[in-house]
Amino acid sequence: MSTTTMGTTTRRAVTRRTLLKTVGVGLGAISLAPLLSACGMIPGMGGDKLTVWTDATFAPPSDDYQTEEINKWAKSKNVEVEVTREGGDAVQQKLQAATESKQLPDISQVNDGRYTLFYPSGIFSDVSDLYAELGKAWGGYYKPAEMLATKEGKQYMLPYSLDSNLMLYRKDILDAGGVKEMPKTWDELFDVAKKLQTPPNIYGIGFQFNKAGTDAEDTFRLMMLSYGARVVNEDGKMGNVKSPEMLAFLTKLKASWDMGIYPPGVTGWDNAANNTSLQDEKTIFIHNPASPLVWFRTNKPDMLPKIGVGSVPAGPKGQFNTAYIRDGWAIMKTGNEKRMDLSKELMRHLYSKEVYRKWMELAFPAPAVTGMEDLEIWKNPQRKGFLEAVKTGILLGYPGPPTPAYSEFNTRAPLISAAARMAVEGWSPEQALEELAKTAEDVFSKYK
Repeated sequence: MSTTTMGTTTRRAVTRRTLLKTVGVGLGAISLAPLLSACGMIPGMGGDKLTVWTDATFAPPSDDYQTEEINKWAKSKNVEVEVTREGGDAVQQKLQAATESKQLPDISQVNDGRYTLFYPSGIFSDVSDLYAELGKAWGGYYKPAEMLATKEGKQYMLPYSLDSNLMLYRKDILDAGGVKEMPKTWDELFDVAKKLQTPPNIYGIGFQFNKAGTDAEDTFRLMMLSYGARVVNEDGKMGNVKSPEMLAFLTKLKASWDMGIYPPGVTGWDNAANNTSLQDEKTIFIHNPASPLVWFRTNKPDMLPKIGVGSVPAGPKGQFNTAYIRDGWAIMKTGNEKRMDLSKELMRHLYSKEVYRKWMELAFPAPAVTGMEDLEIWKNPQRKGFLEAVKTGILLGYPGPPTPAYSEFNTRAPLISAAARMAVEGWSPEQALEELAKTAEDVFSKYK
């Protein structure tokens, strides 16, 4: 569907749920690096119309407000802008095709996984000066945003929001069971889940044991790290995957399955199913971004105060939360200086104090910049939990830097695969470890 308003054409295609960390389109874009480097600038989509590709998120009011502001800016500049807003991994797939055809949009929304995968292709414009300008206006960026946006000392994207997956849980059920706070360790979590569940009506934990449910890859990665296991070393190269710590993690994960604390359907769950299980009051704990909170706010407001937000449990070797860029902007090397300059002007509008603060109030992640901690929304403990988590959260590829190799490894959902092998096929932790190590070797051997 297309509509034209105030000189702006807006196209919107929304899927059921936006995947917040979409990194799985393969590495075709990266293989084009030599060609694109030789060409220098890459042709855009033609004409004087700006084209903007962006994601449809789980908070439609923030999407609508952002589009309205782009329309307002376009009218003030007498510029036509086409905004295409799509859910799932549609923007990433379109960007893959556009890179291959060399017909790029002027601006594309990028999360950190998308940015890491496409950066070697040379399609992103150097925006270091604009990055510095906007950062100065807002008092700087949070460290994870700075680290994720910076490649070889320069910035080729503008981080807009940071997000984290945290534990969302039925605080009312914990209170009724005499549990006054979110369990601090994995052992405590599994024990509380077993104690308070009432199957078949309510099960303890809603983690996916299915590769379509990629939220659980992040869950199991944090659990893996908390047991001291590592896939890579600090230099980002493959480490000792077949370690005692990795076996201890897999053994604990298998033991949790044997406790009967997961709903029977988790071996077929996708990324929406864990949300639905909490929303339908069928599970006590899930690990997720804030999307269920947005859903409760709209659909079951009486339930919203009953939902707690807490950090991921600790293991024997530490406790970890994630931090990732959910929303970021990349200006493309289209070769059209006029449109590239207009793209920068549009970015300045979206980062203006009035627009950025209002968008943050309507959305649900944390800002990428430090200058919004005075907002009233952080007095809400549910929202404040996400702000605090992203300040020190680890990045994909920890303890090394984000790399295309780890991004590809992550797209294979290797930890979910190990979990499913043990749950569905009865594999031992030792067997699952062998396959996990082979997957790592298959991926990282290509990047030596």
